[in-house]
Amino acid sequence: MGTASNLPLHDALGITRPAVFATVGGGGKTTILFALATEWEVAGGHDGVGDLTVLTTTTRMTIPAEGRQLPLAIGRDAAFRAGALDDIRSRGRASAVVGSGRGDRERVLGVDPAWPRSAVDAGLASLVAVEADGSRGRPFKAPGVHEPVIPEGVDVVAAVIGASVLGRPLDERSVHRPEIAAQIAGAKIGDVVTPELAAKVLTSSDGGRKGVPESAEFVVLVSGAGRNPEGSRALASQIEGRAVLWDAGSGLLDVVD
Repeated sequence: MGTASNLPLHDALGITRPAVFATVGGGGKTTILFALATEWEVAGGHDGVGDLTVLTTTTRMTIPAEGRQLPLAIGRDAAFRAGALDDIRSRGRASAVVGSGRGDRERVLGVDPAWPRSAVDAGLASLVAVEADGSRGRPFKAPGVHEPVIPEGVDVVAAVIGASVLGRPLDERSVHRPEIAAQIAGAKIGDVVTPELAAKVLTSSDGGRKGVPESAEFVVLVSGAGRNPEGSRALASQIEGRAVLWDAGSGLLDVVD
């Protein structure tokens, strides 16, 4: 397992523009999306039509304080969104937030699952990053019957888990829908969330892989890994495929393939 602290997050996630990227799972999804936008803003984007990072959701997403400086394109009409994104790009911005409406508590309401792919194919953006479900602030979750809402034509899906849940009990205080997570993992409510238990849920077709098409790349992202590096690395060792250890404060810690 090698150190990858100088690798950009989009490279660690295997995102090659143009692309549709989606996050599912527990706490940290929104932070990851806005980190990708910040990465592109700092780099200055690139000249050319469609070279824009768009953040959106197919459910609902809260805009964090650090992301409220990004321009918004809020509306149900696709032609309006296209015009708004053209205007945002013409003003030299590299990132924007798109939604179908505004909810309470700084929340953006979701777009149709077909829109992210159509926006990329039309050249409106080089990356559309989508929050595809919610976790009610818990670091770990299992999807409900109606979740997640994976965008059509997605290229990369990251199942997210907050490292803080490792070592905690599998219950409603730390896990969204713990009864479903327990069923997937063959565990009981109150059992300790071990790396092995978490890996079973994250990689299950009823858990983190639910609804992910075979054509998409699948990644597990451990958020807040800097606060529990030992547990995060133990979890990564249980994952077949790519695992990314990341911390919003210290950045990328490791990539395991």
